[in-house]
Amino acid sequence: MRHLRAIGGLVLLMGGGVVAMAQGAPDLKGTWIPAEGAHIIDGPSRHIESGTVSVPGEDTLQRHTSPFVFRFEGQEGRTFWGVLSSDRVSEKLIGAISVDGKRFVITDQDGTFSGTVVDADTLDYCYTHVTPTDMAVACGLLIRQK
Repeated sequence: MRHLRAIGGLVLLMGGGVVAMAQGAPDLKGTWIPAEGAHIIDGPSRHIESGTVSVPGEDTLQRHTSPFVFRFEGQEGRTFWGVLSSDRVSEKLIGAISVDGKRFVITDQDGTFSGTVVDADTLDYCYTHVTPTDMAVACGLLIRQK
């Protein structure tokens, strides 16, 4: 009889976990602005057109000077899509949210973002890309504009 109670308790606990996981993905649609960013580019990136400055004492390293805007225009369940743009450069984004609703990945035309959902209006991200001519890394926060 004790075994049956133990099994019943285990089933209830596991069922609760499934319900918690199935609560749904956070709604990411909207406009997001990077904050607290750290980023660097090495090589002739197409993003140089959007505004960069040289890193002192380095021949090929650049830092962005113009802000990027993320617009997540659509979302279906745990997948979402949109556009990343600056004043001069724009590219499509597609992304997915983990089952637990706390992590995400995004890809643009030449790199990938990964990160965590901090709260309904804050995403913590890091970005990497490597092409035959350049490479870039960035980390920061995305803040939803209201």
